[in-house]
Amino acid sequence: NLATNTTGTLAVANGGTGLSSGFVNGTTNVGKILQVQSSTKTTESTTTNGSYVDTGLQVSITPSSASSKILVMIGHGMNYTSSGTEAKFRLKREIGAAATELTQFVINLDGTGSTGGSSIAYLDTPNTTSQCIYYDQFFRSNGSGSVYICPNNSAATITAMEIAA
Repeated sequence: NLATNTTGTLAVANGGTGLSSGFVNGTTNVGKILQVQSSTKTTESTTTNGSYVDTGLQVSITPSSASSKILVMIGHGMNYTSSGTEAKFRLKREIGAAATELTQFVINLDGTGSTGGSSIAYLDTPNTTSQCIYYDQFFRSNGSGSVYICPNNSAATITAMEIAA
């Protein structure tokens, strides 16, 4: 409260409960971040392959509730060696031995040999309390050049955040 300089937990109207973070739906905290797991990769990977290969970037998280959502964010530097090269990425989730493709995205690398970056945010509903492993894969889907992530051993990160549903 700015008028009285009060800090800490604030009361919620209509019989709700006080909370220090998150959103309230009746008397239930929703949208609160329960945990964050992150991993960094600093080794260059390249492909000229026409089928998916692992980037080497992965993170694992074990949801505390089956109703939780997992927000996965990936960011990595990229490079390519010739005009018209296109890279295709996909985000996958593995629970036990079962892997599921969650989404795909395409990066059209126009121009002549350049460095840039790519990022993605994906909200997943794994419906489990088992360990979930998230990772991305890539391949050269068009053109004749090589596609790199983490060029010159720059950093790439993947972060998974459990959000209360």
